[in-house]
Amino acid sequence: MFTPPPSPGLPPDQFKDPAAPRPVSPDTLKRATGRRTRWAIVLVPLALVLITASTRYITHPAAFDIFSDGPTLDWETLSQRSGDWAAHEPHHRRDGVSTASSASATFASLSGSNSGSATASPTTTSSPSQQTVPVVPGANASVPNPFPQPWDSDLSQNFSSLSCFDFFQNMTNTVPFRSCRPFSLLLQASNAFIEAQSNLEELNDIVWGTCNTNIDADQCAANMAWFSNSLATQCAEDLEQGNSMAMNTKIGLDSYAVMRSGGCLIDPTTDTYCYLDAVHNSNPSDSYFYSLPLGVSIPNNTIASCSACTKSLMTLYYDGLDNSSTSSDLTMLKSSYANAAKIAVADCGTSYATLLHESSALSQRTVSWLLLLLVGLASVLATSS
Repeated sequence: MFTPPPSPGLPPDQFKDPAAPRPVSPDTLKRATGRRTRWAIVLVPLALVLITASTRYITHPAAFDIFSDGPTLDWETLSQRSGDWAAHEPHHRRDGVSTASSASATFASLSGSNSGSATASPTTTSSPSQQTVPVVPGANASVPNPFPQPWDSDLSQNFSSLSCFDFFQNMTNTVPFRSCRPFSLLLQASNAFIEAQSNLEELNDIVWGTCNTNIDADQCAANMAWFSNSLATQCAEDLEQGNSMAMNTKIGLDSYAVMRSGGCLIDPTTDTYCYLDAVHNSNPSDSYFYSLPLGVSIPNNTIASCSACTKSLMTLYYDGLDNSSTSSDLTMLKSSYANAAKIAVADCGTSYATLLHESSALSQRTVSWLLLLLVGLASVLATSS
């Protein structure tokens, strides 16, 4: 005969799972919830304060400018102001290599193949560091005649297209180009400008000429933008094939405005051009910063001199990168600025240079991980209570 299975019911104690949760009384549940709430009340505001403080520091480290002992210069107005900062004692490079060589060698190397194989021949018997830096010339000063021009050796480099060669020939002989005396292209590709590094009096007149053109600065910037657009069309094949002359020239044209402003910065305490101060300094670290818009990175072993001039130059660069109307023309500066700013901040303090927003994005992710860690810690503590 069929025997039915036993009626379902509570299993005997010996069959109960010891790991199974036991019933929790309402009072115990209320106490556990209260403990979690108290931890959340303490830790969540703490996390929010951390995020707020980190964000404010990251996105605007210039808030620490109150700790800075150096002014920010403006080349058009600060020539009439005086400051209370003093020149910082020059440093030496980290690799122990002597920095006594003149800055002219630095700029000769920057010119690359664009300036031919000619070597700068000094016009004075003393190095720039042994010369006295001349003051900014007066309003009625005269400029060298003829004035140095880019590619003053020749234009015999190989071009991929005849249209690109014709473009360079035409551009370098037009009044809108020659009258604007582009500091960016002189620094990049002028033998005469390189040679003038060894004679501060001559260099002073040249820099004054780049800052005081018959055509005003805004019109010159517009001229260079027009030439840059024309180069992109006429030298499209050369740009595609990586012709260094076409590529470097476009970079120099795009960075005309920011490099003109940088080259015209004036040290208000001495009434001298900051650029000449950099050339005069036997430590070439300050000179490196002037080539950042051309995409020339600062060597990693550089120790910044922490001069007020270079601080103002870095501020000028950051403002250009932070301005939506100019940042698109400064792609090479953006790539070289980041490392230079890190070096400057490491050597001179957080107020000396502003890091780019991309750096803040990384730090924001770090803050997010800290927030998650705090929330997880709160859960563990509440559970174990």
